[in-house]
Amino acid sequence: MTPAAAIVRCLRCCLLLAMFCAFTWTFNLEQRQPLIKYGHPHSYFGYSLATHTIGEIKSSNKTKCLLVGAPLDRNKQPNTTQSGALYMCPISTDFNDCEQIITDGRRSSGGAYEPTYDVDELVPPSSDEIKEGQWMGVTVRSQGLASKVLVCAHRYVTIQRENRYGQGLCYVLTNDLQFDEVYEPCKGRPTQRQHEDYGFCQVGTSGALLDDNTMVLGTPGPFTWRGAIFVTEVGGEYLQRDKNMYYSDHSDASSPVDKYSYLGMAVTGGRYFGEKMSYAAGAPRSNGHGQVVIFDKANTSPIPVHMIIDGEQFASSFGYELTTVDINGDQKPDLVVAAPFYFSKNDGGAVYIYQNENDMLPKKATLRLTGALESRFGLALANIGDLNKDNCDDLAVGAPYEGDGVVYVYLGSRQGLNEKPSQRIQASELGRNLPQPITNFGISIAANTDLDDNSYVDLLVGAPPAVVVLLARPIINIQTSYRSTELRNIDPNRAGCREDVSTNLTCFTFEACSSIDPHEQQSNELNLTYTVEAETFEHNKKFARVYFDRDNKRSNVISRKVRVPTNGRLECQRITGYIKANTRDIQTPIRFRLDCKLEEQELADSPLTRLNPILDQTQAYIEFEGTFQKDCGDDDQCESDLRLSAEPNLTAEDGKYALIQGNKTELEITVNVSNLADSAYEAQLFIVHQKSVSYIATKKPTNATCNSFNETMVACSLGNPMLRGTRIDVTIRFDPNSLELQQTEMQFHIFANTTSKLVGPQLSERNVTVHVVRRAELTVRGWVNPEQSFYSGASKLQDSPMELNDVGSPLVHTYSIFNEGPSAAPKVQLLIYVPLMLESGHDKDLEQGKVQYLQYLEEKPSIETGQGECTVAPEYINPLKLASKAASNLRSAPYLMAPAAMKKSPSHRQQQLNKTHSFVQTQHWSQQKSSQEHGLANRLPRSTFERIVRPERFMDGRDSGVKSKAQQIVELNCDKFTAHCIKIQCEFYAMQAKTEAQVTLKARLWNSTLVAEYPRVDLVRIISTAMVKIPKDFHVEQVENNDNILVETRAYPELLDQQRESFPAWIIVSAVLGGLLLLAIFTYVMWKCGFFKRQRPTDLTLSGNLEKMNEEKPFLAAKSGHNVF
Repeated sequence: MTPAAAIVRCLRCCLLLAMFCAFTWTFNLEQRQPLIKYGHPHSYFGYSLATHTIGEIKSSNKTKCLLVGAPLDRNKQPNTTQSGALYMCPISTDFNDCEQIITDGRRSSGGAYEPTYDVDELVPPSSDEIKEGQWMGVTVRSQGLASKVLVCAHRYVTIQRENRYGQGLCYVLTNDLQFDEVYEPCKGRPTQRQHEDYGFCQVGTSGALLDDNTMVLGTPGPFTWRGAIFVTEVGGEYLQRDKNMYYSDHSDASSPVDKYSYLGMAVTGGRYFGEKMSYAAGAPRSNGHGQVVIFDKANTSPIPVHMIIDGEQFASSFGYELTTVDINGDQKPDLVVAAPFYFSKNDGGAVYIYQNENDMLPKKATLRLTGALESRFGLALANIGDLNKDNCDDLAVGAPYEGDGVVYVYLGSRQGLNEKPSQRIQASELGRNLPQPITNFGISIAANTDLDDNSYVDLLVGAPPAVVVLLARPIINIQTSYRSTELRNIDPNRAGCREDVSTNLTCFTFEACSSIDPHEQQSNELNLTYTVEAETFEHNKKFARVYFDRDNKRSNVISRKVRVPTNGRLECQRITGYIKANTRDIQTPIRFRLDCKLEEQELADSPLTRLNPILDQTQAYIEFEGTFQKDCGDDDQCESDLRLSAEPNLTAEDGKYALIQGNKTELEITVNVSNLADSAYEAQLFIVHQKSVSYIATKKPTNATCNSFNETMVACSLGNPMLRGTRIDVTIRFDPNSLELQQTEMQFHIFANTTSKLVGPQLSERNVTVHVVRRAELTVRGWVNPEQSFYSGASKLQDSPMELNDVGSPLVHTYSIFNEGPSAAPKVQLLIYVPLMLESGHDKDLEQGKVQYLQYLEEKPSIETGQGECTVAPEYINPLKLASKAASNLRSAPYLMAPAAMKKSPSHRQQQLNKTHSFVQTQHWSQQKSSQEHGLANRLPRSTFERIVRPERFMDGRDSGVKSKAQQIVELNCDKFTAHCIKIQCEFYAMQAKTEAQVTLKARLWNSTLVAEYPRVDLVRIISTAMVKIPKDFHVEQVENNDNILVETRAYPELLDQQRESFPAWIIVSAVLGGLLLLAIFTYVMWKCGFFKRQRPTDLTLSGNLEKMNEEKPFLAAKSGHNVF
C-alpha cells in the first residue's frame, strides 16, 4: 500500500468513526439550537426545575412554561436579600425573560397566610421566623396540566423563645401559580430534645406530586436525621380531600432506618404492587451503603413499610435520587435509583433499574448503568416520557461534573432499557455564540411536556445559573432491509458471479433497501445516504475479508446518495462484494451493516419556527450476513471435535517432567491433534509459553506450518479445513537456556482452535509443566606457595617489625573453584577461614596491642579469574601498615632457608611427615560443615584454652626392624580452636558449566610468634579451611562431593644451635627413687634375716684381752701406717 493510499484509508476510517459516533450519540433532541434562560449569578438559578401548563384540560388557551428554582436569589418579600425565589419562564428564544412568582410575604402578624396579597402588599418576615438562607425553590414540582405546583424551602427557620428550629416549609400553588396552601408538617411537634425530636426536620428537601392527588414531602431531619416522609392530599375538591398528614415511622424503637440515614432525601411514587399507590423514599446514608424504603399508601400513621432495597457499595449514596418510569411499556411502573457517589477504577456514579415483574419490584437491580469517573452520574434523574413514540418511557441521567456537564438519554423498549445511551448531550456542544458559558449541565432535569407543540416531548436541563431547553425533532419512521440469493453458500473456490463473470475473485451481489412511512411534512421524497460496511463496524474487527465495487479503491465501505419516496415504496440499491485473495477464514459468516442517514437541511433561524426531522435511529440500520459453502452437516453448521495430546521429550518421574538445565540445549514438545467430527475450518494449534523460553522451529517432517505469533505464543496452521479423521503430529523445539534465575518451572498452555463449532468432550487443550532442575557440582582446590616455609631468629617484640621483610617468609594462598556442571551457578560463595593468630588471649591481646600473629595479611584478596569480589574485615589487612622492600631481598626459595640437617637428607623429613599427614587434605564434610561454620563464629570462651598449643609426638612409620624416631608437630587450625581464624567471603557471579574461578591471598609467616612459642619442634602445621556453596534462594542443587578443602601451611624451625634432645627428667627422678626403694627393701629383708646380728662370747675380760693382744703385736699398727695413739 502506498503512503497516499494509507492516508486516504486512515481518513476514510476516521470519517466512518465520526459517522458511527453521530449515529450512536445523536437522536432527536436538537442540541444545536437550544433555548437558554439565564438567572442572576450565584443565585443557583436552575437548581430545581419543572415544566408546567397553565390552563384547563379542555381549554384551547393553554400556556406552557418553565418553572425554575433559584434558592439563593433575592425574593420579592421585603427585608430579604437571599431567601430564594421561584421563576416562571416562557417558551421563547429570549435569554432573560423569566419572571419571579410571589411565594413569601403573605404571612400576617398573627401567623395566617393571605392569598390575595399583591406585590405591593407583601410584608417582611415576622419576628418569629428567619427567611434569609431558607433556600426557597430547592424543590419545584408540577403535577401537569390543570394541576398544582409545589415549591419548598427546607432551611426555613422558626424562633421559639431563645431557640431556633430549621423545620422547613412548602407552598402549594394553584395551576395559575397563585398561593393555595402552606405546609409545615413539623410545626407544633415536640422540639424539647432539639434535633433528637422535630427541631430540624428540613421538610421539603424533596417532594413529589402524584397522579392520585397526593403530595409526598421528604423530611430527612427528624429524630437525629433518621428521616421521614409526610403524605397528604392536595388535589380534588377541598371538602372531599383527606387533609390528614400521614407520616412514616421515625421513632427510635421501630423506624425502618437508623440515625443519620437521611430518609426522605429523595421521594417518588407509583403503583408498583398493583392498583394501590406506594411511596419510595431514599435514605442515602442508611447502613453506610444507602437504602430505599417503599411504603404502602394507608390512611394511618405510621405508614406501613412494604419492602427495603439495599445499596451495594459503601458511601455510594444509594437512594440520593429516585424516579418512576415505565421502561418497557407494560403499564407497570419501574423504579430507578441513583448512587451518584458510586466509584470504581473507571466509573463514577451509578443508576440502578428495578424493572417491575408481575406487580413486584426485585430486590436485586435488573440493570446497572455507570458513568465516567468523578462525574457524579445520577445526581439528577428524570422520566422524560416517550421520546421516540414506541409507547415506552425513556430516561435522562445527569452527570454534571463530567467536563462542563453531560446528560445521557436512554431509550426504553419492550425488552427493557437499552444499556447504550441513544444520545449524549454535552454542555460544550450546545449551539454557538452563547452569551455565557454553560457549566454544571445536568444538575437537574425535567421533561414529559411537549413545549413546542410538535407532538414530541422536550427536555429541560438545569445548569446554574442557566436553564437549557432541548426541543425534540420530529422522527421519520424508516424500514431497512436487504435482498440476495448469493449471500448464502458462497463458494470460496469459485471465481466470479453474475454481476462480474470475468473477475478472478469470488464475488456476490445483494440489494440494500429502505422504505419511508408517510410523515407530517408530506414531502414526496427525502434525500438519504446509504452506507454499507463489511465487518469492521464490529469493535473487535480491524480488517475485512471483502471489498465493494472494483472501482471503489477496494474499500470495505461503500456510500451512495438516493432519493426515497415517502409513500412507503421500497427503494433498493445493487451492491457487489469481492472476497479478498488468500482469505483463510471461510467458516465465519461475513457481517454487513446497512445505515441510512437523512441528508441534513439548513437550520431555521429559530427552533420554534421549524425543526428538521430525523430518522428513527432504531430502524435506520440493519445488520445481516453472508455465509460460505462448507463441508458440514445438513444444517450448515460445522461441528468439529478436536482431540489433543502433548508430551515433552523428557522422562516423567511420578507424573512430573524435569529438565536438568545444561543437559539439553533444546526442549522438544510433541503434539498430536485429531479431528473426529466435521471439517475444522481454519484449524490452528497454539502453544503459549513464557518469555524466557524462545521458539526455535518445528521438527521436520510435519503437515503443520508453525510461526512465532508473538514473543509468548507459537501458532501452527493445521489446514483449512482440517478434514474429518485427520491426525497431525508436530514437534516444536524450544530453547530453554535463557530462563530467569528464579524460574523453577516452564508452563506451556497448548490448545487447538477452529472457526467451526467445537463439540464433544473438551479435549482440545492441555497444560504441560516442566520442572526446571539446576544442578551444579562445584570442586574447590587450594594450595600454598611455597610448600615449605622456615622460621628462625630471635624472638622479637610485636611492634618491632618496620617492614614486611622483617615479619617472615612470604606466602601465597591460592583457591580455585571449578564448576563441573551441568548447570550454571548464578552465584557461588567461597568461604575461607585463615588462622591469623594464636587463639588464647586474643581479645585481651588486641586491647593491649600484643597480638601473636601466625600469618600476616599483606593486602586484600584478589580475583585472578572469574567475575566476583571478596570481602574481609579491613582491620585484618596489613593492620601495622608495614611497607615492602624490593622483591630481590625476599627469601622466596625454600631450599635457601632449609637447615643443614635437611640439606643432607632432603627426602628424609618429608618422608616422615607424609606418613602421618598429607600436604593437602580433602575430606567430605557433610556432617561437619554446619558445626564448623557455627563453631568458627561461636567459639567457646578463650579462657578454656591453654596459652600455648602443645606439640604432639608422631612416630616414624618405617619398616620393621628400623628404629623409629619421634617427631614433635604442632597443628594450628580453625576446627580445633587452636588458632584464631578470620573469615574471607568471596562471591562469584554467573559461573557457567566447565568454567573456573580463582582467588589469591598474599600473607607473611610471622617469625617472632613461632620462634617464641615453638622453638624446638619439628614442624608447625597451620591449616586453613575453604568451602564453596550456592545460596539456596537461587534454587540450584549442589553436588556436595568436593566442595570443601583443608589447605596446610608447613613451617619448619631453622635453629642451628638446637641441641640434642635431653633425657627426660622424670625418668631420672623415677629411676633414683626406684633404686632407693629397692635398697631399702633389701636392707629390711636382710635385717629381718639377722644378717646384721653377730654371735659374741660372754667373757667379760674380752676387752682386756684385746688390749693385751694389741700390746703384744704392735706391728699391726705399724703395718697399717696408722698411729694408734
